[in-house]
Amino acid sequence: MKYQLNLTALRCPIPLLSAKKALKNLDKNDELMLILNLESAVENFSIFAEENSVSLVEQYYASEREFIVILKK
Repeated sequence: MKYQLNLTALRCPIPLLSAKKALKNLDKNDELMLILNLESAVENFSIFAEENSVSLVEQYYASEREFIVILKK
């Protein structure tokens, strides 16, 4: 299944904590799309994926203010 979490209104570390909590509720091979503001994006979630044994499937700019990260459990 694919899930989406909009974290654009939040500042670090809240997006990381929210993603971690959401991933705990997912089954293996489920995907979680995170919509982030640029402050909390790129480096943080690359490290997060590695530390939490999830795959970083894709990351890209959705707009000037939003960044998308897709993680797979």
